[in-house]
Formats: sequence, structure tokens, C-alpha cells
Amino acid sequence: MTEDEERKLTHEDFIKMAILNLRDPSRSRGIHSVFSGFNDAFREYFGEDPINVTQQLASEGKIAIRPAKRGVMIYLPDDAPISRQDLGKTALSKILKKPAERDKGLVEQVIDAVVPEGAKRFPEDFLEVKVEETLEINVPGTPLQLVPNSQTTVVSPKRYFRYEAKNPPEAKYIIYANKVGQKIVPIPKDNRTVFKAVTSYEKYCQNIEDGCFTMLLQRVNDESIAEHLAKEVIERLDLRAKLVKGK
Repeated sequence: MTEDEERKLTHEDFIKMAILNLRDPSRSRGIHSVFSGFNDAFREYFGEDPINVTQQLASEGKIAIRPAKRGVMIYLPDDAPISRQDLGKTALSKILKKPAERDKGLVEQVIDAVVPEGAKRFPEDFLEVKVEETLEINVPGTPLQLVPNSQTTVVSPKRYFRYEAKNPPEAKYIIYANKVGQKIVPIPKDNRTVFKAVTSYEKYCQNIEDGCFTMLLQRVNDESIAEHLAKEVIERLDLRAKLVKGK
């Protein structure tokens, strides 16, 4: 065996190097099998046709291929745009209001990357000072929400519970702090403390949503799908500030 033969690249390594060296990132993250010169280069290097090899590696998840005019586009696995088949599955999941199997894993990955330690708790992690005096609000132990078109009326889903807060921050504080089964929500009597905690929490939730959306968009290359998956993250983490606003 010659030294050149010993150093010969595997099919997988050759294709991945071709993608990285032949692609123009400003136009696409992949390469066209014909127009980039990949097919000819593969035949020259290995003395065999690349079609069966690329299809095999794609079936193993080592690369990704997408149909294209007069050939295919070849991508690294994480760079490929969503396929028509996956798009259909995602559309079905939206219709049925159930996450697609492919999306479940992606949502988990994004959550682990953006909030590896888990989401912060409200109000404990957002009170800047120790609260000395509180006002106790009796709640029914169910989820709570704002009445549509109101910033101060807190109700249970069936409207059996109703509480008129003295201002919007107090109403939000009750909803953010409330947990299923909880019967009392203590609220700081100091309005500034309530306001700061609510504002800080809402900013925190917004930052998480923005980070998740950006990461998801890079993976799926579709704003609607990324938005749908970001909402799944919000629900999974129970980010009350985003859920209350209905975004």
C-alpha cells in the first residue's frame, strides 16, 4: 500500500470537506452536486459514482440531501433546510396541536442550550430585596388569567374566581406567582418591589424567547416553524409573562 493510499479519505470525510470548501455561505450552506463540481471531483478521487454513496450517507444521517434542478443539494446534517416531508409533519402537528416527533427532540436541545440550569422561578429569583410586609391574596388553586381587554381583572378559566387588582403589575404578579393547587399568593405591599419583580421577569422571559427563536431559525430556516417551536419552548418552561401576553 502506497503512502497516498494510506492517507485516502473516507467517503464521509471527503463529502464533508467538499461541503465546507466548496460552498458559498453567503448564498447557501450546501453545495450543488453538479454545479459545484462535486460529482466530477468525487469520480476523480474515488473512481466511482457518488449518487449511491451520498444516498447511503444521507439515510444514515451523516449528511443531508435535498432535491435540486439537475442534481441535488448536499448539506451537513445540521445545516439542511427543512424537507417537504418534515414540513408536512410540522403542519400536521399544528393542525392537531401536537408537537411533531422530529420537533420534540429539537425543542429539548434548544432548552438545554438556552437554559441549561432550568428556568428561574417567580417571584423568588426576581425579588431584589427581602420582602418584609406582604398582602395575602386568596386564590382558587387553578390557573389564572387576565380578562380580555383588561389589565387588572384576574379570573380563573371558568370565571368562578375574580379579583380586581389595584394596578397592572399587581395583577401580573398574582398570575406569575400562582401555581396549581396554591391557595394563597403573598404580594409585597411595596408597589416598587412588585413593579421591579414583574419587569425583571418579563425581560427574562423575552430574552429566553428571543434566544430560542434565533437558535431554532438557524436549524429549520423557516420563520413560521421557528415561531411555532419557540411557543412550544415557552409552554414547556411555563414562561408566564409570554403566556399572559398571548405571544
